[in-house]
Amino acid sequence: MEAFSQGLSRIGLDGQRAWIIPHSAELVPISQSHPQGFQFNWEYLPMNKTAWENCNCFYYWGGTIGYTNFNHPTVLGNAYFLSGYFEPILCRRKDWQISLRGAMGVTHLTRVFDANTNPQNTFFSSPISFLLSVSPKVNFRLNENWSVNAGFNYNHISNGGQRQPNRGMNFPGFGLGLTYWLSADDFPEFEKPPFESRSYFILEGFGTFRDNPAGSGRLPAIGITADLMYGISRINNLGIGLESTWDQSLRSSGQGSGFLPALFISHHLTFGKMDFSQRMAYYLSKPDGYQEGKLFYQRYSLSYQFETGFRLGADMKVHGHVAENIGFRAGWLF
Repeated sequence: MEAFSQGLSRIGLDGQRAWIIPHSAELVPISQSHPQGFQFNWEYLPMNKTAWENCNCFYYWGGTIGYTNFNHPTVLGNAYFLSGYFEPILCRRKDWQISLRGAMGVTHLTRVFDANTNPQNTFFSSPISFLLSVSPKVNFRLNENWSVNAGFNYNHISNGGQRQPNRGMNFPGFGLGLTYWLSADDFPEFEKPPFESRSYFILEGFGTFRDNPAGSGRLPAIGITADLMYGISRINNLGIGLESTWDQSLRSSGQGSGFLPALFISHHLTFGKMDFSQRMAYYLSKPDGYQEGKLFYQRYSLSYQFETGFRLGADMKVHGHVAENIGFRAGWLF
């Protein structure tokens, strides 16, 4: 057993105040409020070398339960959420830490779109929706047991294309928190492997289900991605590739075959076995009536890289600030 096998754990309470980014002019009237809320965190920091090698860094992982008041009770209501997160430590000094938290979870929304009773709220249409957030944070340790943190939070809620309308809500904000360490220990020192600049090739399949516009039920949207990337630093990789999607919901609605080929450029932010990728894609062709006037889209993915080369993760397709769907992906790194 390694000397630092137990790790550290802590609990905390964070508060946040945010603002809403409207996607279009008709959303401006209901975007003037400032959401605020709080969340309880439990997190664990593994201290052994095997865990450190997952991202060539120390990191927290944990869970959060929280509440958000959108301060527009008749239209937007409130949100109760549960999420899990991964938070690598990017920079560490004796009492200071800079970290980056990525979280994913589910949320219960008390007010959603209804054509008769709540037609203004085109942000949310499903009471159970997905929550994604990214939060750079600065942590300062006050003493052996207590620390404080401040950070910027970028939050996104949508139903992942499970029900329409699905504009989703983006609400960035600032947060403050207080943390209590349940245990204390010194960080061990591990040596990072030498950086090797080399090329990689990723081949992945992805899929989700979307509403059938011509009837009840849901139809598959599946695709394949080929991404050639080159490492420019220990955590940054740039790439270029092709993506093809077969969306049967478009075919059912009479919008052609549902075939959507695209060319993309990509950036991969890698922490050991964790890969957060962002792709900017250009439609080589698309059916008439689908995403009128939009030639580009983004795809954000979070994947775990196994030793064998197998990759598994989740992604979200977005047009500008509007999420289209959330799905799963699996593939291989060559």
